[in-house]
Amino acid sequence: MRSKSIKLSVSLPNEIVLEIFKHIPSRQLTKFMVLSRAMNVEIKKILVKRFNDVFWNPHRRILVMITRYVLDFVPIHNTFDLGFKSLDNENLIATFQQNSSQRSGMVGPNNKRLWGFKLRGDGILRENPLNEPLIYTTWDSPYEQKETRLYTFDSNTDSAHPFIKTFFVTNGAVRIPCDDCEETKGSWTYKLFNNDRKRKNANFTPKVEFEGRNEKKYNGPGNHEVVGTLKTVRIQAPMLLASIEEKKKDKYVGGLKYIVMEGGQHLLKRKRNCVIS
Repeated sequence: MRSKSIKLSVSLPNEIVLEIFKHIPSRQLTKFMVLSRAMNVEIKKILVKRFNDVFWNPHRRILVMITRYVLDFVPIHNTFDLGFKSLDNENLIATFQQNSSQRSGMVGPNNKRLWGFKLRGDGILRENPLNEPLIYTTWDSPYEQKETRLYTFDSNTDSAHPFIKTFFVTNGAVRIPCDDCEETKGSWTYKLFNNDRKRKNANFTPKVEFEGRNEKKYNGPGNHEVVGTLKTVRIQAPMLLASIEEKKKDKYVGGLKYIVMEGGQHLLKRKRNCVIS
């Protein structure tokens, strides 16, 4: 009579498991954090080291594009360049802030001049310089839903390489106030959650949190507008790592493909379908 085969499970030493984890991409690595509390701690150490290796470089930054739709069909784009500020090693939440000394239309810590943005389709975006505030008038409603798209990029470039690739991180709809937020002295916040937040085992930590400030600006008697600025973005660090590791592209036709620095426009004119390596 044929005997049944017996399968035995073999446990690998934690040292070997952790060595294997060091070579697993960040997106997949986070899925192993449910194994045990001890393993969770070690995985966080790996992710923290990866993040610090990348983002302590002041040229590694995030770019936020906020799109408003005036009269429901006319898009107005504003873009913001934010640098890394800190990382919460326990919750793996990274904080990025806009540098108040950075001039409008300038990119990165060295304030290099921007020309515009090449979109995923054939479009070129130049309507608002980088870090220009959102402008609201008395005609706008108190709150307005906007579309936001987040990217990461490396601003370390020179005149011989006037194009900067952007890697897509995430997107979502945000509802930002259009008034002066008198009760909170101008401050506002908005959180983006994952689509599965209502499921049983959903993670209620927001994937992105935005903080900004609105200020009323008077342009004469009875005439004023509200100026809105994005100040801080908090985002899940593994999302940023995955974006870079996977070289993730924004497939949306209106999404950003790369940043065009001053001088790059001449190459765009010479070569319609230029390929940026």
